[in-house]
Amino acid sequence: MGFDLADDFCQVAFLENPGKKTPKDPVTYSLIEGGEQYDIPTAIAKQNGVNRWVCGQEAVAAASDGTSTYIPHLVTLAIEGSPVPVENSRYEPTALLALYISRVLMRISNRVPTQEIGAIMFTSRLMDNRMISILENVKKRLNLTSELYFESHESSYYNYLLMQAQSVREPGSMLVEYETGGEIRICRMMYNTRTKPIIAWQEKESAPGLFSETMEERDGELLGILQKAIDRRQISSVYLVGSGFDLEHLKKTVSFLLRGRRVFSGSNLYGKGACYGAYLRLNQPEIASQYYFLDDNRLKENIGIRAQVKGETVYHPFLEAGVNWYEADVTDDLILEDGNELHLVLTPLTGGKVEDFMIRLDHLPVREGRTTRIRLHFTMTARDMVHLVIEDLGFGEIFPSTGLKWEQNITIHG
Repeated sequence: MGFDLADDFCQVAFLENPGKKTPKDPVTYSLIEGGEQYDIPTAIAKQNGVNRWVCGQEAVAAASDGTSTYIPHLVTLAIEGSPVPVENSRYEPTALLALYISRVLMRISNRVPTQEIGAIMFTSRLMDNRMISILENVKKRLNLTSELYFESHESSYYNYLLMQAQSVREPGSMLVEYETGGEIRICRMMYNTRTKPIIAWQEKESAPGLFSETMEERDGELLGILQKAIDRRQISSVYLVGSGFDLEHLKKTVSFLLRGRRVFSGSNLYGKGACYGAYLRLNQPEIASQYYFLDDNRLKENIGIRAQVKGETVYHPFLEAGVNWYEADVTDDLILEDGNELHLVLTPLTGGKVEDFMIRLDHLPVREGRTTRIRLHFTMTARDMVHLVIEDLGFGEIFPSTGLKWEQNITIHG
């Protein structure tokens, strides 16, 4: 299941019994059966004087008759973190967000029974430290048996393309997002097919919205923006996402985009991409190992160590490029050759300079060669910061552990 969580609306997409085979296109849940009303308002309402809560469209309706307290913008409330006053009580905003999500899952359980959900991927435009913390809190409150994952809209776009025909995603694809009155956001997905695995990355830019008075003039505005965005790049597909595209009146723009390219429009790409992301996590199909996606949330360097094994120098990896920074969590034990220095090797996946990062383990007792065992625990506190904790384990009964620990932050430049 994919859960696209925004401050105004959310969308939910799901795959029915995908198994190990290549799945069909995800289904986006519609408020009207058989329709395309995908947006579920991100709001809840509490009936005055009664402990009865409703969410989404029901919350909007309950607020209109004045009998309930209406609470919209649940994501913003959770980010701000202040208790939310409702009648004579105050509620934690993450608890309200968790309640909303649980009610949405309950609502769609007639199509997708909650106990049968293998994994849920939450996707959001903003996926930073604060958002991760909020979703981790929500995850604990939901107490679901299914796996829960998080990713950004950029990753959902990548996952969606990964499950399309190769001719659609390569040599490049472009997503254009525009809501009426807002800015135009452009994201190009590019691929280096000369590498194994194939490296995928994104190029992003934005432009002011369309503010001309006539549709013909707006068509010309958008045409100029997209001509510049594509320029001489090889783009095989274009996705127009959002309510701002009236394709019937954007004939010049559409005509330009269709020159050697496939054009798609809609509003539910991110939810479908998140659904594919959950599928990819659970099933690990072969195509997932053929690509490396370097988005803003992923580690862009391999971190490991060179060690001597039977007289030969070998490389031992700890953290591998491509992992989401907020999911990086690796523990490994290591026996030092001698001395009290540890030399990590930082290798940028983008082809930059390989860096030797030395860590001195001060006050570590001097021991005979290969009789010092240490434990390394790698996590990431931000997209460009690795936190390493090193612990002296000693060497059995011969050299008991000193209990010493060292902490080091490593800045990632890749």
